[in-house]
Amino acid sequence: MRTLIQLDLKIDKDEALALLDDYADFIKEHTGIECEFYVERKDFSQVPTSPDSDGDLKPTRAYMKALEKEVHDRYRDYGTDNIIMWVHEDNFLFRGIWGSNFSYFYHKYSTQLCRWDKDNSANTFGTLYHEQMHSFDRLVLEELQIDVNKLFGYDWDAGAVHGAGKWDYIGRRTGRENTEALKQIAPYVMSALKKRKAKHDKDIGLLKKLIEVLSTLVSLLSRK
Repeated sequence: MRTLIQLDLKIDKDEALALLDDYADFIKEHTGIECEFYVERKDFSQVPTSPDSDGDLKPTRAYMKALEKEVHDRYRDYGTDNIIMWVHEDNFLFRGIWGSNFSYFYHKYSTQLCRWDKDNSANTFGTLYHEQMHSFDRLVLEELQIDVNKLFGYDWDAGAVHGAGKWDYIGRRTGRENTEALKQIAPYVMSALKKRKAKHDKDIGLLKKLIEVLSTLVSLLSRK
């Protein structure tokens, strides 16, 4: 699972990398999926906000669209699976939320807004896990055309993430809840990620062939 981490300038990079190592081990243990992170710095000190239908303050649509476009310009459709906006609590101007997931909104990524709690790594871990769990059902639907809500017989977001039915709310206690649900969806997530990687490899292969053709053409023209 390839994830672009946009790390707030106020977050200590070594602390972030240590938490990502822990998170990668957790995901590997319960799903068999390997995590790959691309970390870059970003200034989140000024992010425009607007209220959603619930009254929660979130980044504006224009901001999110511009952020995803900038990533798409570099990574194309399938160069990463996720974008993590990791915002330090001092810059977390959003209200009514600890994080938010935006799956396949403007491009073919799942973008997660996650709060970094400087004195509570369990909350930080739990928010990351919570928001990525929100993305998995949409990932499977988009890439495999499988509706896990129908397949599993319960609402994935309400149940496996927000604690309806037999499940716990992810982040309420340990930040590592509902690993059985994670294991349940894991084979489908893995298949979806492999499909995305194959699409990316094909895309890169076509680009390389195009570059080779153009290089040959330039070479031939230079001989005239």
